[in-house]
Amino acid sequence: MQKGDEIVITQMEHHSNIVPWQMIAEERDLIVKFIPVLKNGELDLNQLNNLLTSKTKLVAVTHVSNSLGTINPIKEIIGKAHQKGAVVLIDAAQSLQHFKLNVQELDCDFLVFSGHKVFAPTGTGILFAKENLLNKMPPYMGGGDMIKTVTMEKTEYNELPHKFEAGTPNIAGGIVLGKAIEWLSQFDLKEIEEYEHELLEYATEKLKKNSGCGYLRRGKKQEQYFVFFN
Repeated sequence: MQKGDEIVITQMEHHSNIVPWQMIAEERDLIVKFIPVLKNGELDLNQLNNLLTSKTKLVAVTHVSNSLGTINPIKEIIGKAHQKGAVVLIDAAQSLQHFKLNVQELDCDFLVFSGHKVFAPTGTGILFAKENLLNKMPPYMGGGDMIKTVTMEKTEYNELPHKFEAGTPNIAGGIVLGKAIEWLSQFDLKEIEEYEHELLEYATEKLKKNSGCGYLRRGKKQEQYFVFFN
């Protein structure tokens, strides 16, 4: 990324998908743009067409909002970004435990989630990226294991994924993360999604009878979320 290049995110992002881009934007004199959120809690994708330019290098968007619960049409967003030559990062921290995700079908360039969102230990997580992009990227940290050969004159970096794993990794956390994913994989996520929807319908009917809250509708299923007030 060079001076004047653009990063597009949304107004509904978790801090973890805002602050890193603001930091690198300040470091390299980049521009961070935000896809606005409509009153119904959905992204204004009409504005996305205006925000994407030839200078857009990265689009980073949450699959499911951690506050609103909005499910974003990430496949559509990925397609629009790729048309402009931008790469796309999907924050799947709020969606992986609810939906089956296929990165090949989505054609996302990066996908990330935190381990504790799938009942694994804190301080663990997953970064998926397309191999050609990982090969182009330099290590973000130096140390043991991320090198193939070291001489006084030059260091040759290791192959993937070791190139990005400097020093002693969180071995125990990684093992438990794998076991947590195996445990979660035994369940039918479609059944879980349907059960969660039943709970939503039940809670919606109860909350509608409460005079201390108002609600808005969102999404094709006309799901609802509530705003509480004094």
